Amino acid sequence: MAHRSEILSVGGVRTHLLHGGRGAPLLVLPPEFAANRWFPYHDALAARFQVLAPDHLGFGQSERPDWLDGIDDLVFHYVDLLDTLKLDRVSIIGTSLGGWVAAEFAVAHPERVNRLVLVGAAGLKVDGVARFDVFVHPLEETLQHLFYDQSRIPQLLSTDLGPEVIVRAYHETTTMARLTWNPYLYNPKLERRLRRVQAPTLILWGEDDVFLPLAHGEAYARLIPRATLQTVPRCGHFVPFEQTDLFIGLVTEFLTAAD
Repeated sequence: MAHRSEILSVGGVRTHLLHGGRGAPLLVLPPEFAANRWFPYHDALAARFQVLAPDHLGFGQSERPDWLDGIDDLVFHYVDLLDTLKLDRVSIIGTSLGGWVAAEFAVAHPERVNRLVLVGAAGLKVDGVARFDVFVHPLEETLQHLFYDQSRIPQLLSTDLGPEVIVRAYHETTTMARLTWNPYLYNPKLERRLRRVQAPTLILWGEDDVFLPLAHGEAYARLIPRATLQTVPRCGHFVPFEQTDLFIGLVTEFLTAAD
C-alpha cells in the first residue's frame, strides 16, 4: 500500500508523519525502537483505514523539544496534531510506549476517541510483577526480551549494530529516560484515572510477554470500563510484529464492529 512521509509543524515543533490508506482515521502510535518506518501491519491497516503513524517527539525524525519531559507532553502534542490535521475524533492503536500514550490520551480527551486498542501497553505497575528494565540492560538483551520468536528481531532493528543504529538507539533511549525513568515505565495516577475512558477498548497481549507480563494487560482490562482482553499465543511483547495476521484480524473486526 502506497504511503507518504511528511514533516509537519505541530505547535511549532517538527513532527514526522507517515500516512496512507483511505477510510476512517486511525492514529497508530508506535512502540519504542520502531519510529520512522512503515511496517507490514501499517500496510494491512491502510487497506481499510486512513492510517496516521507519527514518530513520537524525540524519536525517528521528530524533534525533541527542551520542554519534553513526560507522557503528558506527548498527549498534548497529539491533541495539537489532530487539530493540525482538522480531525475531531479518531480511533487509536498504541503499542508498548505508544499504548501508554494512547491510554493517557483517552483518559484526558475521551470525547476525541472513537475506539481504543492497547497492545502490550506500558503505564501501569502491578505489585509483585517484574518488568524488564531497558536502562540497565544492553540493547541486544532488550531486543531478546521483546520477542517470543527471536528470528523476528531483525524486522524491528538490525542485529548488525553499526554506528548509525547505535547513535539512533542512544538518542531514543535518552528520550525514553526523559519520559519514563522515574517512576519507571508507569504513571502512579493512571490507575485511578482509567475509569474516565469512554471508548470501547480492545487490549491485546502476548501470552509469552516477558517484557511487560500479562498481569499488566489484566489490570488494564479491569480498570477500563468497556475493555476486552484478548491474549495472543506464541507471542512476546510486540504483537503487531510477531503475529501480524492475527493482530490485523482482531483489530479490524474490533474497529469495524457496530457500537
